[in-house]
Amino acid sequence: MKKIFLYLLACSSFSSFAQQTNAQLYEDLQSIQVLGTVLHVAAHPDDESTHMLTWFAQEQHWEANYFSCTRGDGGQNLIGDEQGVPLGLLRTQELLAARKIDGAHQYFSQALDFGFSKSTDEALVTWNHELILSNLVWVIRKLQPDIIFTRFPPDSRAGHGHHSASAALAIEAYAAAADPKRFPEQLSRGVQTWQAKRLLWNTFRFPGSANNTINENQFKIQIGNYLPALGVSTGELAALSRSQHKCQGFGFAADRGLTTEYFETLAGEAPKQQLWDGVSTSWSRISGSESVEAQLKEIIRSYQWEKPYASVKAMISLKKAIEALPKSIYQEKKLVQVKNWILKAAALYVSGTTQQSTIATGDTLNFKTEIILRSPLTLENVQVKVLQKDTTFAGKINSSKKLIWNAKIPVNQSYTQPYWLQKARNLGNFVVENPMKIGQADVDPAVTIQLSFQLEGETFSLEKSVQQMFVDPVKGESYQPIAITPKSVFSLSSNVLVLASGSKAQKSTLVNITAMSQISSGNVQIKNELGETLANIPLEKGLKKGEKRSFAISFQESTLKGTGKIHHQLSLAYSTERGNWIDSLELHTIEYAHIPTQRYFTGVGLDLIHSPIISKGKRIGYIRGAGDKVPEALLQMGYQVDFLQENDLKLESLKKYDAVVTGVRAYNTEDYLGNVHPELMKYIENGGNYVVQYNTASFLGPMKAQMAPYPFQVGRSRITRENAQPEFLMANHAVFNQPNKITAEDFQGWVQERSIYLGESNDPHVEFPLGFTDPGEKLEKGNIAVAPYGKGRFIYTGLVFFRELPAAVPGAYRLFANLISNPNSK
Repeated sequence: MKKIFLYLLACSSFSSFAQQTNAQLYEDLQSIQVLGTVLHVAAHPDDESTHMLTWFAQEQHWEANYFSCTRGDGGQNLIGDEQGVPLGLLRTQELLAARKIDGAHQYFSQALDFGFSKSTDEALVTWNHELILSNLVWVIRKLQPDIIFTRFPPDSRAGHGHHSASAALAIEAYAAAADPKRFPEQLSRGVQTWQAKRLLWNTFRFPGSANNTINENQFKIQIGNYLPALGVSTGELAALSRSQHKCQGFGFAADRGLTTEYFETLAGEAPKQQLWDGVSTSWSRISGSESVEAQLKEIIRSYQWEKPYASVKAMISLKKAIEALPKSIYQEKKLVQVKNWILKAAALYVSGTTQQSTIATGDTLNFKTEIILRSPLTLENVQVKVLQKDTTFAGKINSSKKLIWNAKIPVNQSYTQPYWLQKARNLGNFVVENPMKIGQADVDPAVTIQLSFQLEGETFSLEKSVQQMFVDPVKGESYQPIAITPKSVFSLSSNVLVLASGSKAQKSTLVNITAMSQISSGNVQIKNELGETLANIPLEKGLKKGEKRSFAISFQESTLKGTGKIHHQLSLAYSTERGNWIDSLELHTIEYAHIPTQRYFTGVGLDLIHSPIISKGKRIGYIRGAGDKVPEALLQMGYQVDFLQENDLKLESLKKYDAVVTGVRAYNTEDYLGNVHPELMKYIENGGNYVVQYNTASFLGPMKAQMAPYPFQVGRSRITRENAQPEFLMANHAVFNQPNKITAEDFQGWVQERSIYLGESNDPHVEFPLGFTDPGEKLEKGNIAVAPYGKGRFIYTGLVFFRELPAAVPGAYRLFANLISNPNSK
């Protein structure tokens, strides 16, 4: 008998429910009848046409797939302070959570989301056009979609260079995937050339946007039907899926009626009656499959809703009939569907759990395997393997009998790191050495259980990830991924130290070491990339597993060599009774209730800013917004930072602050700011300095309140080139002269972009002292807006200080010091 390999992923609570109901099993039977595949292409998480993916997957029973060029690393974050790569990890998991609801599959390219782009060419050049095109061609050849459709057009109507670039890539890939001369190396990896029937653009009219690309001459369909077996419409499922994009603030109301979708043909034959005109979606596309189709129809006809396991024997016969067909991608896909269906209908429960969330290399993993058959069937010849240990169980597992295997095994695996982060990335793309990983959405599990057994005389195999299982007092039974770690990890209390030139200051940062494993007595040296020892720390008693120790390393301004940003890459060199080694990684954890816990490693860097930075004033009141790391920078600049709540925003309480600063998107996230606007204006009028960092203004991120003393709006303009040259439109303005003299040199070394969501006003009281110009565009002057009011001033800035300050850009510190330095402070 042939063995079957089946990879089962842990599902979200919604997905688990949907996949285990008898109604969903019936729907899955229906999908086995359909041999249609569709691929959707766009640029970012949250770009996808969720309604169309849900309609294809849940109503039409097609295999639906979404290819996102990026993981969304360059976006903003409404729910936390993750930016860059960690934001990409968060958005990846939100996208996977969405797919578990709408039933589609997820794929990515190696492209890095480097922030807003204003042109297709800029995006393609930065990403490495040929590399990302090859990624998409690989996925097309792997999936063999009948229809490909984009979310955006390949021109300026897309509204973002990444958007238009995704469409341009789709047009190229549509032809390149069918050309054996394009990326021929892929053909030796198990794929073949493929020509989709047509390439379409799903046109749009987004709510709240004037950018309307639909018209009644386009091909159109109605979607949104109610699905009785699931008890919801495709529009309701789509809204649930869309609402998983929480860090982007994309919670959606459900469409419970029919809606119309419009399409424009980009390549191939235009549809006339249906989107799949000219495509056979039945088993007839496989030669000799008549008996298979007849068997499947009989299984569906005789399906018993109250006992789906009664169809298992017939489905095993169907599997054998499919195996006898000529090998093809359709055969492979349908075998996976059939095998998944059999194990779900048999109500087989398999888990591999541990109480440990992390396991250091060389340590022992304590885990438990549970195998429960919850139907009147029988498992025989059960074999379980985990890492280097395997066992075979004699006897049978009958209905409701639980098999538990507890074991301890050493772990000598590599660290658990997302595959796209294992190598240093390039400017616009991640480096992935294994070509078979291209397109893969998720992180590889740290440890898996391989299980084989016989069910109704047929041998099956499946693989299950080992997860941490714990009981939360509020949520109950919870599961999270585990990670394999080094023996120790470490972090710094501050990764940026500001040592102003001539200050003769001494500053320290704490090196916080966490022992992930038992470390015997000896000593550890903190070294930089030159091998210089910054501290030598004795470990007389060693470190217990889980123990945390902190040690200070200090720097004296007068001894620093060089100016600007001075970078140190740190490592820990251990010399102990049980061996010597070097650990050099920091462990980061991303935890939100709506996604699995994510862990990843980075090197530990320390930046010393040795520049002339003058700060005026002593005390800052900070109103938190969506999340940023600006308060840490303020502390480094020598300020006391108090975090303010609604009750603190009264004139008498605010008088003690040299400046009140809002975190990013505060006016998008904090409803109470409308209530306290009069008090904030009184604060300014009485000599206060009120500095508002960027906010958005759209139907997705509405402003909660008025922010300025005069008519003032936040627009959609931005400056995307981080090297755009500054134009000092009011060179004598205080923001460029007090207390630091700001020059063009202060805008060197910025990261990702200059400015977003610029300020706008026609009121003569509002001053715009700073301008930038992106290539081929007009001067944008809303980067800093200053409005004197009474004895004080209001400042709005779209400059991306939330990126530049954590990146230790010296000029950004000097300019921010000017914005928050109250001219009235002594």
